[in-house]
Amino acid sequence: MGQRARVWFTSLLSVMAVGAGPVIAQDLRGHGGPVRALATDDAGRIYSGSFDTRAIVWDGTFATQITRHHEGAVTAVLPLSEGRFASGGQDGRVVIWGDGPEPLQSEIWHPLPVGAMAALGDGLATAGWDGQIALWSGTGAPRYINAHDGQITGLIAFRDGLASVGADLRLRFWQSDGTTGGEVSLPAPASAMATDGTALFLASPDGALRRVTVDPPIAQVSLSKRPLLSVAAGDGFVAVGATTGEVWLIDPDTLDVQVAIETGQGPIWALAIAQGVLFTGGNDGLIRRWSLDGIALGTGNGPPDPTLTNPRGAEVFRACAVCHTLTPDDGARAGPTLHGVFGRPIATAEGYEYSDALKQLDIVWTAQTISELFEFGPDAYTPGSRMPEQRVPSAQDRAALIEFLEMVTR
Repeated sequence: MGQRARVWFTSLLSVMAVGAGPVIAQDLRGHGGPVRALATDDAGRIYSGSFDTRAIVWDGTFATQITRHHEGAVTAVLPLSEGRFASGGQDGRVVIWGDGPEPLQSEIWHPLPVGAMAALGDGLATAGWDGQIALWSGTGAPRYINAHDGQITGLIAFRDGLASVGADLRLRFWQSDGTTGGEVSLPAPASAMATDGTALFLASPDGALRRVTVDPPIAQVSLSKRPLLSVAAGDGFVAVGATTGEVWLIDPDTLDVQVAIETGQGPIWALAIAQGVLFTGGNDGLIRRWSLDGIALGTGNGPPDPTLTNPRGAEVFRACAVCHTLTPDDGARAGPTLHGVFGRPIATAEGYEYSDALKQLDIVWTAQTISELFEFGPDAYTPGSRMPEQRVPSAQDRAALIEFLEMVTR
């Protein structure tokens, strides 16, 4: 069984890790609504924006600046030079902040919400849901390019220019002067975009992470059956967040899952990676800090993670995880470990005290007998067992459970 699956079910509330030590979370509390945007700078400061209309600057775990100027959610934040930062909002407004409580500049640049921001020389570029990109040199008014048909969902500095992605299924490249640098057609929309400087990574509502370079083909890995909302790159990792509260750390070259984290935060709207720390912004209004110390690339290689390849079987097993472990070294809980269960006669796992009634039964655990156990229930199939009465009426769910157990108990 892969270590990813072991950690998933022996630590249901925390972290799934592959070849890594524990990942410790620490909360930053200051927002009164879901955290919609995150960014970091070279000095280690964190910038956050929330549905509560606030933009906050953090030094470590302390909020050093709390701003409230937008009429609606803060949808993008971006550190600028000379200690300044920018915030963009649902109101289409772009605000430039110094270190004081009042903005240095505040103007409506877009008729619809600001979807993303990117550094551009001494100024910045902003992308609107109106399909336009505003280019601002640092002084004066911005100039505009008609970039996409419909909403722009991602904008990022890339290779001395910009890259943007939109609801029109186009990934477009731009020179620093706003002239076009080519485009790539996409098989699905993108919710968010990040780069490691070499490739672009697109988180998609179809649950896939896609890696795109200037010269296709497009590589992808399917992570969830639910939409992905956020993506970030840094420190040699790509992080991807989902509506389920899960976050995956991905090897940017192989797209192998290195670590999977159950954040417990609801939908993960924003992510950032800096100086060995992963920051997750969740629906609960918290920013969580997850240490990346001890996590090495390449440790996620090997057999596919059954929680990803068979999510339904993994979900059905969750009810069993309260009583049963899956590894030989985790010992027994209320029930025995299931490691090596296939082909094992009933009531013979070492280290567990079985009832006398169970010891008298003539059953060998196979795909068929395990399926029958959950079809008819323990009271009927293994009378005298201390196992709680539990049935899985759906034949499809039983088949998914068996497939999952066959992967993780060998």
